[in-house]
Amino acid sequence: MMTSTTMDHELYLDGRAVTPSHDSGARLARALLSYLVALTATLLLLPFDFALPASYGFRFDTSPIGALVMFGLYVPYGFLTRRARTGRRGGHVAIIMLSAGMLALALETAQLFVPAANASVWHLVSAVAGAAIGAVVCERVHHDVRSTANAAQTLLLQLPLMGLVYLLLPLLWASAAAAQDDPSRLALTLCVGMAGASILGSVARATRAFTPDRAWWVVPGVAAIWSSLGMLPSVLVDWRLTIGLVAAVVVFAGWRGRWSAPMFVERRYEARALLVASPFMALYFILAGVWPGHSFRSNPLLHLGMPTTEQGLAMALPLLEMGIAATIMGYMLAEFRGRNESSFRENGAGVVSWACAILLVTEAARSVFGYEGASLLRAALCVLAATYGAGLYHLQRAHVKVLARRLGQSSPGDQHPRSA
Repeated sequence: MMTSTTMDHELYLDGRAVTPSHDSGARLARALLSYLVALTATLLLLPFDFALPASYGFRFDTSPIGALVMFGLYVPYGFLTRRARTGRRGGHVAIIMLSAGMLALALETAQLFVPAANASVWHLVSAVAGAAIGAVVCERVHHDVRSTANAAQTLLLQLPLMGLVYLLLPLLWASAAAAQDDPSRLALTLCVGMAGASILGSVARATRAFTPDRAWWVVPGVAAIWSSLGMLPSVLVDWRLTIGLVAAVVVFAGWRGRWSAPMFVERRYEARALLVASPFMALYFILAGVWPGHSFRSNPLLHLGMPTTEQGLAMALPLLEMGIAATIMGYMLAEFRGRNESSFRENGAGVVSWACAILLVTEAARSVFGYEGASLLRAALCVLAATYGAGLYHLQRAHVKVLARRLGQSSPGDQHPRSA
């Protein structure tokens, strides 16, 4: 995601080693890592109905699916944590595993006070293993600039689009988890998966000229890994439905990125790629706003805050899901406006205005169709999340500029890597 030309500390200019003032990829990774840790903690501690347990203790039994879900949660944690740390290859994998273990231990300990949760030793093992895999993958991506220089140039201009693909991952996760009591709600998960598949296909089209030796299975393979990680919670609903959803995403991504498809020839193709993916996200927002939509309410229902009844506690996960979706919406709105090269301060007002308009329409639909009604607090939190998403886009765009500048300074005779 944060592809850079090296992970070394030094930047070589005119034969002199210079320590860069900041690592743009590490700064972006830290912002995303903070976001990921907050989401992970929230997902694992829902519905926050804390109570003193009758007895304390970690269990040594767990379901294979539960361990697999924990593994999937911590793979991106390991990847982003490794990218947020600069240094020599292999120097921080043990530290990342330790930090993942400490985070998992803290969250599992907190789950001792959640009656509906089970704290398991195997969850800790799965978390550490997932973080280790993520860290190793990050090292393999970044460890040798001379062997990955072509890949860095290939990925350079579409890094913001790939950032969007990674942001869609927690939304896949949350929407799949929210469907545990309502399997038909996996239709929303499919909408998110199709949006990601469309973007992956667009990236494949745009980079075709730079990757003439790319095998036909690369795009479907990436889509399979991405969707499988994101849809892991849906296994708790129905493993057959999960296979069907992953297969649909893989087929669509392969079709969008097929060799026979028209190739993007314009240099700045992000807006066109977003337009193709936007209908899926629009359908997601419409369905999420009116779900389950079994009845029409003649008198609109409006809450200033969030319901605090027992039914309201079950809404914690949909609230988190909407927050993630709003973050993605802010990122996409900033991406649409990003090529005017305006700063975050200049671009922020427009993003917030559009986000407010979309969220007000969504809440209005909820007040009539949604069983919980509209919430001003939820709308306000989603506006803040959209603003954060726009900020993530600007961090990503700034990193792209650093990469472009460093690669522009490179020449075939360079003997030293340049860091970003």
